[in-house]
Amino acid sequence: MEYHLLNKIYTFIDVIIHPGKRPAKTPGVKRCPVTGLDISMQPKNSKFLSCSGVKWYYENKRETYMNILEPRLTGTWKDKPLDRQFSEIAHAIRNSDSNPRNNTKRAVSRIINEKDTLFSNIGLIDKKILRKAGLV
Repeated sequence: MEYHLLNKIYTFIDVIIHPGKRPAKTPGVKRCPVTGLDISMQPKNSKFLSCSGVKWYYENKRETYMNILEPRLTGTWKDKPLDRQFSEIAHAIRNSDSNPRNNTKRAVSRIINEKDTLFSNIGLIDKKILRKAGLV
């Protein structure tokens, strides 16, 4: 109990001293890997901030919503109902994790599957990129 309280106090002071820095990981607090926000209000198997989590931040921590979550909303969705906006923000969060991986995989596959090449191009592709694409 005392450790938990001291950890919260330390995190609070650390955020005040370094406002741009993300808070340190606290034991038992589950965080979204994209936004770094607490997702303990969501089901235990959640990995990213979901629609219900976005709604929770809108209702309970409006400043966090305005600074971190609302900028992920594109102009197309700003005049839609709030439930649709929450859904699109959650979708943008999931996409920001998966799109780079999928785009790399697609680009590497396109290079490897070119039919009019004299030699295989796979040796020219960096091993890190092949690993990121899931081909090594």
